[in-house]
Amino acid sequence: MGEDRWRRNEWKRALISIVIVALMIAIIEGIYRLTHYGDFRFAVYLASIPVISGIPQVVCDSIVPYLRPHVRFVGGHVAIRGERLTNIGYLISYAIICMAVVGALVSGFLSHNFKIAIGIAVVAAFFAYHLLSENPIEDLKNTIKDRSITALSPDSIDFHMAPHLSIHKYLESASDGCGNDASFRWDQNVKIYDLSTTSHHVTLLADPDTYDGPWGLCCRTIGIPFTGLDALIRHFNEHPEDRPLLATPQGVDLVNDILAQARAALTTPQRSHT
Repeated sequence: MGEDRWRRNEWKRALISIVIVALMIAIIEGIYRLTHYGDFRFAVYLASIPVISGIPQVVCDSIVPYLRPHVRFVGGHVAIRGERLTNIGYLISYAIICMAVVGALVSGFLSHNFKIAIGIAVVAAFFAYHLLSENPIEDLKNTIKDRSITALSPDSIDFHMAPHLSIHKYLESASDGCGNDASFRWDQNVKIYDLSTTSHHVTLLADPDTYDGPWGLCCRTIGIPFTGLDALIRHFNEHPEDRPLLATPQGVDLVNDILAQARAALTTPQRSHT
């Protein structure tokens, strides 16, 4: 799906951001050495904090579509363990900003330039709290102890979604399907209709005669690439004769084959047709 292709290339945008920020800092440092105009340099350093700290998050997001899902046969169904990389990226970014806060304060104490040090520390702490984690200890515990599980059985596809990060808790009340668990029967013919990267929501389309909601899932807590999820849903909707295999160990091989084909399609460069 287009969203996965976009995420695969996020590392390139991260690299470009690093180069741009490095050039900006080098240019501003040169101007400062010539003019000694400190406020201008101070503003550039502040602007570079969210860019640099966001790099781990972007890199982790770009890795997820490449990963091979962990597929197992457990308790009479096929289970796919979700990845934690999105949360890990946020927490690493949070740690980097915390180090920037400590570094700014130590530098200010040693250089007696408290104005710049306190300014950088306050702005960095603001970004850390509002953009990355409001409760880092809780987020770290949830990331370690819980992870998303997608379970496929002959009758349904079931999602156990890991807890949201503290900055995304509002999603649980903002839209249907953004709690911790959701289940859809194959005979409801549920399909992925749309993805929203702004509300972090997967909108589903289904037969209204057999299904009355919830009509969505949260993007951030599914734990597997959208391309793979879409391929699984399409396959078992279109091939009901394969559903009984999901109650046997042979279902693991089938699911792995479907996900491998989806990953191959995702990693194959798109060619324009003229």
